[in-house]
Amino acid sequence: MTDFSDVTKWNLILDSTKNATIQGGMIIQPIAAFEPSHLFSSSVVVVQVFSATAKSTWYKAGYLNQAVLVPLSLGLALGESRFVPLFTPVIINFLSFPNNYKVSFEVPKYFKDCNVKIWEFVS
Repeated sequence: MTDFSDVTKWNLILDSTKNATIQGGMIIQPIAAFEPSHLFSSSVVVVQVFSATAKSTWYKAGYLNQAVLVPLSLGLALGESRFVPLFTPVIINFLSFPNNYKVSFEVPKYFKDCNVKIWEFVS
């Protein structure tokens, strides 16, 4: 069994905050997706999402999408997509494409602010 409690085996890949563009109390430009340039080599990541302006009833933070490199210069293709709850860290184990992939995090359009943290497990 893998010991995920060893903090030395986790590398922080992304710690970023973004804000929606708000005018007159209305969101006129939603938060763009978080897309770290890192190429992941481990199938296991942890994601934690915060929002200072989230309502107490909100549970959904968004989806972490895996993108895999496609041969023949076609670019990236969607791998797996995983639900991420708000505030609670979640361990994700990508099974279909366990290495050499990128991720992006899609934020719901009604979020005014969002902080995303992503760690990669290294054994």
